[in-house]
Amino acid sequence: MRKILIIFGICSFILTLVSNYFDIALQIESKEEITQLGQFWFHFAPNSLQIAESIVSRYVDPCSALEILDCSGFIWHPLISSILLVPAALVLAVLSFVFIGFGLKKTVRKREKNKL
Repeated sequence: MRKILIIFGICSFILTLVSNYFDIALQIESKEEITQLGQFWFHFAPNSLQIAESIVSRYVDPCSALEILDCSGFIWHPLISSILLVPAALVLAVLSFVFIGFGLKKTVRKREKNKL
């Protein structure tokens, strides 16, 4: 399990570097923008973003799944759509540190148990 977490962390770190490259390219073009998580996702897999939105809106959101509630959906709009507006480099960097940290933390615990 720890190796999988470390691999996810390394992949997140590589995606962070790619996102930083996009940000640098935007700055070179003199645009005062930053790559958002939704833009980054759409750049690499636009169909999966649309599929994820339809699945969450239709099947995961309780307001859409249960007609008894008679309310508008709240999981994709505004919750997930707000998250997709966050800078991609920030989110991916945090994910890489979390994944690598948990992967290494389990390794350190295992080493300490073996020493005792």
